[in-house]
Amino acid sequence: MGSWATGVSVISCAGPQGPHGMTANAFLSVSLEPPLVLVSIGRENDSHAIISASKRFAVSFLAATQQDVSVHFAQRFKDPGQALQGIAWQPSPGGLPWLDGAIGHLECEVTDEVVAQDHTLFLGRVLHLDGPRAAQPLVYFRSRYTTVE
Repeated sequence: MGSWATGVSVISCAGPQGPHGMTANAFLSVSLEPPLVLVSIGRENDSHAIISASKRFAVSFLAATQQDVSVHFAQRFKDPGQALQGIAWQPSPGGLPWLDGAIGHLECEVTDEVVAQDHTLFLGRVLHLDGPRAAQPLVYFRSRYTTVE
């Protein structure tokens, strides 16, 4: 699968302990009408329980200059409520974290959950969007970060 180039996004949510986020490249557009997206999240990930309970998530499409942000959110946090500490963000219209510097953002409401072994596929209807901004995207290919030229 390393030969499949993907964009890099951060999926964010808000739970009882505060805002949380995780790096994801298993994200895709499902339909334009209605606007639906899909994200695949490991069932052991803290974001999984938060999204499953709240039925909401946000997406920030990372710019080429945000590799450090991707690395930050790729880690597992001892205290999930501290995941956005030191990260600049603004609330989406519904109060979910949209990361500063991202190329674009989505705010979504979960319409369906499909269990796929150790992951859940969350289908989300896009409620709000922001962007795009003029910047190169962050891309992940063969276990390395790159961008398009």
